[in-house]
Amino acid sequence: MDFHVGQQFIERFVLDAEVVRRFAAFSGDVNPLHMDAAEARSYGFPQAVAHGAIQVAYLSRMIGMVVPGAGALWTGHQLRWLKPVYVGDEIELKVQVRSWSASAGFLKLQFYASNTKGEHVMQGEAEVKVGRKLAAAAPVGPDGERVALVTGASGGIGAATALALAANGPVAVHYHSNVAGAEDVVKQIVDAGGKARAFQADLSQPGAAEQLVQAVAAEFGQLDVLVHGATTLLTPVALKDSNPADFEAFWRVQVAASQELLKTVIPVMGARKHGRCLFLGTSYLFGQPPAGLAHYVAAKQALWGMVRSASLELAPLGITVNMISPSMTVTALSAHVPQRVREVEAMKNPCRRLATPEDSAAAIAWLASDAASFVNGVNLPVTGGPMV
Repeated sequence: MDFHVGQQFIERFVLDAEVVRRFAAFSGDVNPLHMDAAEARSYGFPQAVAHGAIQVAYLSRMIGMVVPGAGALWTGHQLRWLKPVYVGDEIELKVQVRSWSASAGFLKLQFYASNTKGEHVMQGEAEVKVGRKLAAAAPVGPDGERVALVTGASGGIGAATALALAANGPVAVHYHSNVAGAEDVVKQIVDAGGKARAFQADLSQPGAAEQLVQAVAAEFGQLDVLVHGATTLLTPVALKDSNPADFEAFWRVQVAASQELLKTVIPVMGARKHGRCLFLGTSYLFGQPPAGLAHYVAAKQALWGMVRSASLELAPLGITVNMISPSMTVTALSAHVPQRVREVEAMKNPCRRLATPEDSAAAIAWLASDAASFVNGVNLPVTGGPMV
């Protein structure tokens, strides 16, 4: 909540006999001056005098429930009782913001209590620390279906991810040229009772990623999960034989398109204060990469830097940004790897096998869930063990 100097809050209450009786029972202050009208008259008062601390109790309620409300800590005050109040009097308590420091979370309040004649019966100042939750329960996303966009979803990890996320809501199945693969994924989702639609876009072209997000949001009315798994066909190129075009091809899809995707989803997800942005990395970021993949690894390394930075900027909006980095996976992307090399990699792995698309899809589905709401800015290895 925000405050401004001069802002006022007013509460009215009656100091009836029951209020006085309950306060006396709680406090133990049963002074006859408060409890017996005849005794009060013997001291020169026309009727029983209500405890002045009752007004302070109402002020405490106002601070704790209204200004600033939940989590407030009353840290100090100065007050004076100007006139006695009597059992049965109606009191108006007015609290006004005197100063407010949003950065420090401190309020200074000025308060007055008046009787029905308009006479001030109590006045003073209070200092209040505005509470901020530091370890709140994990936030839960919006109720209902979660709409997901999965790029590169016509096969491999992208297809497995689309199928996994379909259990929670509609899925936008992105493809570049493999329309048959995308339509097959859509059919599998629909046949299983889910919702899906294929979207074509060449993410290597400037503006294509932005248009893709806008089309998905327009189709489904929202976007809750973004998974960027699209990549350029991987062909090993020795550094001595490489040229800028080799690097630019991966840069366009891995880095430039990711920037467009993130920039475009911010207002869509930010409006709902909830979002999950997930990017596909590689286990080569952890250990020694093979020769001939400098163009691929360099782009993934830059993407990881973007993920780390975006996780800081988007977290206040309720959006987490993470990366999933699988080891060698049996997909078309690894088709260039000789069978003997695959066998060696499988035997080197602690689990004695290569990764499957479903391994990554399961990790992505968890990171996209409410259970992972406090996991942000990480690169999750899906490798079967440590990578060296």
